[in-house]
Amino acid sequence: MMKLTAGGNSALGCWLIVAPFVLDAPAAGRWNDVLVGAAIALVAGYNYTKALRRQSVSARGAGFVTVLGCWLIVAPFALGLESPILWNDVVSGTVVAGIGSYNIYIATAVGRNESFRMTAE
Repeated sequence: MMKLTAGGNSALGCWLIVAPFVLDAPAAGRWNDVLVGAAIALVAGYNYTKALRRQSVSARGAGFVTVLGCWLIVAPFALGLESPILWNDVVSGTVVAGIGSYNIYIATAVGRNESFRMTAE
């Protein structure tokens, strides 16, 4: 399950890099999405490779991704963006933050209880 969730967040990060050009976002929204998307793709990709190797994923990395997802929810309003980039960021941010929160939960649960590892994989 960790492979799916971390890989999904990594794919969403890649979408955020491309989305501002597809949706014709203004400069502030474009830079925000590219930088946040790149950070999400890198950190979630790191957790994905850890999950592929059946190693413990980084709870701090998942926490960072969750914070970035929360920023994506707030950023369009702070930057004054309009549809469709506004809704793209809000929906993507909600999904990223939700998956990131789940990854934090699993990473900390696996760290506390080794028998939980079998259920998480």
